[in-house]
Formats: sequence, structure tokens, C-alpha cells
Amino acid sequence: MGKRILVTTAWPYANGPLHLGHLAGSCLPADIFARYNRMMGNEILMVSGTDEHGTPVSIRAEVEGRSPKEIVDNYHERIKRSLYDVGCSYDLFTRTTTKNHRETAQDFFLKLLKHDFIYEKTMKMSYCPKCNKSLPDRYVEGKCPKCGSDGARGDQCDACGRTLDTMELINPYCKSCGTTPEIRETNHYFFRLTAFQDRLLNWIDTKKDLWRPNVYKFTINWLKEGLEDRPITRDLKWGVPVPTKCEEDKVIYVWFEAVTGYISATKQYFAEQGKSDAWRVWWEDPDTETYYFIGKDNIPFHTIIWPAMLLGYGGLNIPTNVIGNEFLNLEGDKFSTSKNYAVWLDEYLEHFDPDPLRYYLSINMPESKDANFTWDEFQRRNNEELVSTFGNFAHRVLSFIERFHDGIIPEPYNLDEKDLSVLKEIELAVDATDNFLQNCEFKKAMVRVMKLASFGNQYFNEKEPWKDKAMSKTTLYLSACIVKALTILIAPFLPFSAQRLWSMLGYESSVHEQRFHSAKKPVKSQPLRDVKPLFWIIEGDEIAEQKTKLDR
Repeated sequence: MGKRILVTTAWPYANGPLHLGHLAGSCLPADIFARYNRMMGNEILMVSGTDEHGTPVSIRAEVEGRSPKEIVDNYHERIKRSLYDVGCSYDLFTRTTTKNHRETAQDFFLKLLKHDFIYEKTMKMSYCPKCNKSLPDRYVEGKCPKCGSDGARGDQCDACGRTLDTMELINPYCKSCGTTPEIRETNHYFFRLTAFQDRLLNWIDTKKDLWRPNVYKFTINWLKEGLEDRPITRDLKWGVPVPTKCEEDKVIYVWFEAVTGYISATKQYFAEQGKSDAWRVWWEDPDTETYYFIGKDNIPFHTIIWPAMLLGYGGLNIPTNVIGNEFLNLEGDKFSTSKNYAVWLDEYLEHFDPDPLRYYLSINMPESKDANFTWDEFQRRNNEELVSTFGNFAHRVLSFIERFHDGIIPEPYNLDEKDLSVLKEIELAVDATDNFLQNCEFKKAMVRVMKLASFGNQYFNEKEPWKDKAMSKTTLYLSACIVKALTILIAPFLPFSAQRLWSMLGYESSVHEQRFHSAKKPVKSQPLRDVKPLFWIIEGDEIAEQKTKLDR
């Protein structure tokens, strides 16, 4: 019997379209992992959605002169459509402005309040006398007190990744008008994070060999510095209302509210299936595994704060694994939604197919260090690797079968030592790729698949099937076995190309319904169908056009 695995991704803010950094950081690795596990026979639920509250949305609304609801309605649809178009196989991609999510977040608030993990306290807040309003987190910027970088926000410094409080910023200023804020007192609710210090330390100790080193190290260092209680309400109108008294202009802070979306999304999925209580097995059964795919800026929220919230609520599963990718940069600079410096996913899809991008981001994934997206390298990877190595091998094999054997995959005979090595190489490739994918080492997995494609090319060239039609049967049969194996192995990475190649091999089923280890099984001797090139050369003028969009 297979495992039950809940797969989640970080919720992108609905304050702009999705860019390639979002895709590489969480959405693509999660999709590869989910697709792979479905092919392993595991029960998978993959959920996420857009994060639609908080200051990023409020700021974007002010900049565009529209209401926050207009902003999130627009960007939610764009983000959702582009994710599905690029092949991300979410079972549900929802949003945090649903009634279900509001009720789930408020339930968390009230349960933690009941358990004495939430309390009221007077705190100092920034206030802009010129704008005549309180300045929550991202409305304040200044110098980071931890690393000294300019442009740190009131909630986080992007340069060093540390979460902050607006009171900590050096030389703070109002993001809207540049005025130095005043300090005023206001009453807010706090989450008693300090109550979970020891329990989290003991729990993290069990993850040392499972979690990626960057995630574990970041988390353990945070814990060893000592936790502090955190405010969980803000003076805003846009957000989930605080469910106590009549708190006018106070909402639950987005960092607390958004992470409850993992549960609200699970509830919504099963409610839509007519199984309202089925969500419980995914959160209350300890046999269920939960995998969180995030960018490194979200690590403490998923390895410290969210686990503490789950422990405080009681009876809910805490994370099995938190897979935190480093950042993907763009032509040497940071992606920036606010500065409009990005390759937007929906715009990419207007010009290119999804799979070349999925391939490039997989084999260049920022798993252990920051990676860099460049249009030149994207073109090179497509042309030299997808087209010339993988695509060329598959097309040569199938074209020769069409030419020499009437388009029917031949039966083999008289296997020599080199032929037998093909079957062994397929087994080795499948087992290695399986191992890498189990461990969320997607880059290594993709490299191993391409190694098998290179092996196929070498075998094909050494056997020279074009010299003798009669003697070519074994070579073409074994080459077709490699093509079949490659088709199944690339299915989690390149879902569209895998299905096209699967059909060319003569199969009428879905490649995504095959068991992963069936890649080791011999190919069927059957007629091919609609053989054509799998990938296409990307020309220099296409790349030049995309580069001009980045000129600032």
C-alpha cells in the first residue's frame, strides 16, 4: 500500500503576475515531486493558492488606484492560469479570500487564544503623520539592523532573510511618502512563540539528516538565538477580521493567517468532493506525510512559526519535510515584482512551450545555492541538450523504425554484450533517478535522465543500424526500450513532451498513469504513431526580443 502525502507550495502574493523565480523556488519542484509520487502509487494531494491579504496587496492597490479586491481578483486568475498552463498539477489552487479560509484562520486564532498561546499587549507602532495612518510592516523601510542592508522592509530583510519588526529598522521611512514615522502605542494580540522553544528544538533535532542543510542550519540558528513572541494583528482594513470583540480596523496579520491556508485548502478540496470530513485524515493521521516547497525567505515561517501554531492548536500533523530552495536570479539581478524586473510566466508562455522552461529550471534549480536565469543559457540548454541530445536520439530511433520496419517496433534477437549493457543501464538509470526524486534532489535526477539519453546516442552510433537493415532489429528494439524508459523518467519533469513521445511509441494510455519502475520493462512491439520531432530549435532573434524587455 502506498503512502499518503500532502504536497504544498508557498502561496504567492496576488499583487502581481507569477515570475520564473516563483516557479523555480516552489511550484516546479513540488509538481515534479507530486507527479513522481503519483507514478510510484502513492496517494497525493497537492494544494496551494494565492495569498491575497496583507500589505503587499494594499500597497499595490494604492499604486494602481484600485481596491484590494480588484487587485487580487485580477492577479489570482492570471497566476492560476499560468500555473496550469505550465503543467503544475494542483488538485486545488485556491485563494485566501474565501469564506472557508477566513473561518479556518479565525478558528486557529480562537483555539490558540483559548489555550493561552495568544494574549493582548500594548506595543509601539510606526505612524506616518503626513499620511495620517498606522504603518504596518511593508509600509516601512530602512536599514537592516542585522546585516546593514538598505531597503529592508518592516517585516523582513531580503538581503539576509531575517524576519524583522518595524521598530528594529535603522533610519526608517514611510514607503508611501518618505516621511520619518512617529512612534505611537497601540493594542495588539501576540502569539506566545516562546512557549514552544524546547519542543521545537527537540523536533528539529530529529530532522538533521532528512532536511536540506540550508533549511536545517537556518532553523537551528534561529532557535538557538532564542524565540520571541510575535504580534499577530495589524492596523489594517484589508484582511481576515480579528474574531474577538469589535476590533475596528484590525485584522489577523498575514504571516499567521496565510499558513492556515494549507488546512483551509485541504478542507475546500474535500468539501467540493462532497466529503467534508475527509480532510481530517490528511492532517490528523500521523501516517500522512506533509511536504512544504518554499523559497528560502519563507523558511522560518514553515520550520518554526507554523509548526508552533500546529502544536498549539493540538492534534494536527507538523511538517515531515520543508524543502527550501535558494533564489533564482535574472541575468545576475534579483527578480522584483515591485520593480517590474522579471520574466513573467504568462508572458513566457505566449512565446515558448512549457517544457523547455521546465527543463532549464530543473537542471539549473537553486537547491543548495542561488541560481541564475539567462536567456542565452536557456537557448543553449534547449538547443544543445533537449534538441540535440534527447530529441535527436528519440527521433532517430523512431524514424529508423519507420524507414526499416514499416513503423513497427521490431522484435530483438541474438543480444551481444553491448546489447545486454543497455538493459543494465536502463535499470541503473531508473533506480538512480528514483533515489534522487525520493530525496528531492531534482537537479541530480534530471542530470541522470540526460545521461541515459547520451548513453542511447552513443549505443545507437556504435551499433550503426543504418548499415544493415536485417541486423538492425535488435539495435532499434533496445534503442526503443531506452526511449520508453526516458519517456517515463521525464514525465514528472516534462509532462507535455512525455505524453507526446508516449503516443509516438504507440501507446494509447496516459504516461502519467504508468508506474515509475515500469520504465525498466521492455517496450511493446507495436506500430508507432505520428512520429515527429519532440523539441524545436530556439532562434537567436527570439531570444534577442526577450532580452529587450529587460532593459531598464
